[in-house]
Amino acid sequence: MFSGRITARHALVCAVLCVASVLFMTGCSLPWKHTTAAASVSANTPKPTTQQLLTNLQKNFRTVSAFHVTMAEQNPGPVTPDQIQILNAAGDVVMPDKVKAQATVVLSGQSVQVNLISVGDNQFITDPITGQWRVIKGVLDPRTLTNPDTGIISLVSKLQNVSTPVADIVNNVPCWRITGQLDAKYLAFFTGGGVPAGTMLQTSACIGSVDTLPYQVSVTGVAAVGDTVQTVRTFDLSNYNETISITAPQL
Repeated sequence: MFSGRITARHALVCAVLCVASVLFMTGCSLPWKHTTAAASVSANTPKPTTQQLLTNLQKNFRTVSAFHVTMAEQNPGPVTPDQIQILNAAGDVVMPDKVKAQATVVLSGQSVQVNLISVGDNQFITDPITGQWRVIKGVLDPRTLTNPDTGIISLVSKLQNVSTPVADIVNNVPCWRITGQLDAKYLAFFTGGGVPAGTMLQTSACIGSVDTLPYQVSVTGVAAVGDTVQTVRTFDLSNYNETISITAPQL
């Protein structure tokens, strides 16, 4: 997802905005919360084909009005003093263009918390030193990411070697898990690129067996400069279509 290696301002904004639409990918060797209930899901729910699952995912995501998302990074690579490393983030997204989130980042070797609000073309972020809100208008329009036709979800068609669905349980939600590979070049527009041509990312996703919406997504591998092959970014999504109000902060 996001690199954690790009400039501080852009990285902090991307930290949650990109989460909103990473609905297509995830990685292996993750802390999936499995239970024996996965077997009953397989028995009671007709198993879809991979294509049916992905087609319904794109279709059903168009009906989403809001959701909650958390992100955590494992095995991050080294960063230089002038770069930022995003350790975790959590927030709410109101479609199509509102985000409110909090992230823990490493800035100049220190772990700090940063708050972000994005409404349309305007982004607001707290200064990690003073805690005061600052305006960073026009850095990133979340609609370019959440749009199911042109955003990150559209990259689902670029996944390679996609597996057949396997019944799973994630955070007590029955889902179908698929795995595949994605060329890192397709994420360069937001990770900053810089990785060798042909770099493939191990991906996986758990898609709800009832509503065909993503509940856990992740990506493993070198998605940006500084990553290692063990770098894993994991996203948990929940609370779909709840009523959430997000407004610009008082400056």
